[in-house]
Amino acid sequence: MLLGTGPRGGAFGSDKRVLFHATQPVPSVEDFLFLFFGRSEAAQQAGREFWARRHQRADQDTPSSPAAMQAQMEANLGWLAPLDPAAPLAHLRAITQPTFILNGNDDVMIPTINSYEMAQNIPNAQLFIYPDAGHGAQFQYPERFLRHAIQFLDEA
Repeated sequence: MLLGTGPRGGAFGSDKRVLFHATQPVPSVEDFLFLFFGRSEAAQQAGREFWARRHQRADQDTPSSPAAMQAQMEANLGWLAPLDPAAPLAHLRAITQPTFILNGNDDVMIPTINSYEMAQNIPNAQLFIYPDAGHGAQFQYPERFLRHAIQFLDEA
C-alpha cells in the first residue's frame, strides 16, 4: 500500500510554502492542515477533527529534529534522480504484487501526478484519488480509506 508517495524519479512539488510548514520545530495545526488536507472548509474541518483525535493519544510522537528534517530533505533530493533517465519509471514495472496507491487530488508535498504515473507503470496497481484532499487523504477520509483498504486486502 502506497499512500501519498511517489516513485524514484517522480515529479517534485514546487509550492515554496511546503518547506516553511514542514520544517517547524513544533508543527501547528495550521502547518498540518496545509501539508495534509484539502483547501475547502469541509476538508479543513476534517483536518481539525483528525488533529483532535491524534492528540488524544497518550503516546505522542516526538517532533522530528532539525537534523532529521535535513536528512529527509537530502534523501528526497537523491530520490528525485531517476535510475534510468531515458525511462525514469521503468523500474516500477518489476513490481509484481498487487499494489494499492492512494493520494488526494491536491498533494502539495508529493504531487498527485506521481500516484497516477505509478499506477500506469506498476502492472497490478489500483489507484485511489480522493477529492478535495491532500497528502493525508487517508486521514481526511478514514472510513472510506478503511473500506477501500479492507476490500483491496481481501482481494489481493
